[in-house]
Amino acid sequence: MRVLIVGGTGVIGSSLQKILTKNGHEVVITSRKSSATNDSTLSVNLENIRDSVQTIRNAENFDAVILSAGVSSIRACRVNPESTSLVNVEAQVAIARELLSINQPKTILISSNRVFDGATERTKIKSTYSPTTEYGRQKSQAETELLSLGSSVKIVRFSKVISEHTALIVDWFSKLSSNEKISAFVDMAISPITVDDAVNVIEHVLVAECESVVQFSAADEISFFDLACVVANYAKSPISNVIRQLAEDAGDNAIPHSSLESSVFASIKPMPSLHSVHKIMEKLTKS
Repeated sequence: MRVLIVGGTGVIGSSLQKILTKNGHEVVITSRKSSATNDSTLSVNLENIRDSVQTIRNAENFDAVILSAGVSSIRACRVNPESTSLVNVEAQVAIARELLSINQPKTILISSNRVFDGATERTKIKSTYSPTTEYGRQKSQAETELLSLGSSVKIVRFSKVISEHTALIVDWFSKLSSNEKISAFVDMAISPITVDDAVNVIEHVLVAECESVVQFSAADEISFFDLACVVANYAKSPISNVIRQLAEDAGDNAIPHSSLESSVFASIKPMPSLHSVHKIMEKLTKS
């Protein structure tokens, strides 16, 4: 299978490229670097939609495209809604529409639990969109527009995807290892999954028949404070260095729930949140 990963240099995209290549697929990725173009990498800047579409079109037919690029910063989307929407919505739809007009490749959008408000745990797949952030609004719009393009489009919604390279965790670990204090929200829930599980879900959607929308999260939920306490343990730092913080104190909204009703996969099971955290912390401390 010839697969295009738009956003192939990100945490999910780069991990996905390795697995798909290992499993015998021909993989082409996109990168924002202007010098990146070669047989397996296309130089694409999603802020320039016309050139991006043309570059991808010139790369000839793909059997599948995975839309993994975008601006995921909640703050960046709030501060710059127009420019981030260009990348998170308009560019994704334009690329999908162009490729679908050529040969109907399976088109997979990586989306987020942020399309929901977090009012309930294990939010069901068919729940009504209820974003509370600009990022969530953009993702829900992208989902809606892409699904209207036909049955070749699939949406994969994840909760928080973490790895040993997750900036927040790396920063916390560095500060706590130096006996510095950090602050972590007690009223914002996360339901973290490892990047390895995220990649396994995407590959399943890529090669198997599935519903138009699938979801995957941890089996339960923890707070950012809970996460920080685990990081503190690995950093050999006292828990007293983790300061409890309310979301409103930082100008954010509390998120009581974060988990999703996970789709059923024969070989991929949701893990407890802390299990995922321990897995990536073991990798971080060994790197």
